[in-house]
Amino acid sequence: MRIREPRAVVNVRELPDVCFGPRDIMWWGTLGFVVIEGWTLTLCMVAWVYLQQNVAEWPPEGTKLPSLLLPSIELALMLASLPAVAWCRRVVRQYDLAKARIGFTFMGLLGLVLTGLQIAAMLVSLNVKWDSSAYGSAQWLVLTYHGSLVLVEGCEVLGLALAYWFAPVEDKHFPDGADAMFYWVFMVASFAVVYVLCFLVPRWI
Repeated sequence: MRIREPRAVVNVRELPDVCFGPRDIMWWGTLGFVVIEGWTLTLCMVAWVYLQQNVAEWPPEGTKLPSLLLPSIELALMLASLPAVAWCRRVVRQYDLAKARIGFTFMGLLGLVLTGLQIAAMLVSLNVKWDSSAYGSAQWLVLTYHGSLVLVEGCEVLGLALAYWFAPVEDKHFPDGADAMFYWVFMVASFAVVYVLCFLVPRWI
């Protein structure tokens, strides 16, 4: 009769049921979105630079430079939101549902305001139509793609706020809020680059 070899047994009862950051599988999913969408945005900006290097004037003669007011307001609001992002991340790590409701409602509404500002910036501040020239197409390409990120993030955060208000909330739902704030930081950082490329670089060339 063959005797089975002893197997190591690990007691996992002490492991936490809810994790934040890299210990949470959803955090890796959010990181995957950041990588994919960041890479796509990078390709859009590379196309912008490539087109700029293949024309004599950028923007073309007779095309007004982009206005700075609306995009500057948007960038200022994004940067000003970062302390609120840190606060929301701290709140969900404390499983504080009452504060999470307030914080994510505010951030969701702010996301929709930022979406409106980005649309207004494209319609009013670019001073060029998307089909008028390669310059116009490149400007609209970069800003439209980034605008889609802002819209999706605003809807996601507002959806979390609605869930925190009206759905049965368990501890496992709080890491979702932390992941959404992680993505928010990516949205702000990427817009800072877009702002420089689309609104400042045409002034410097």
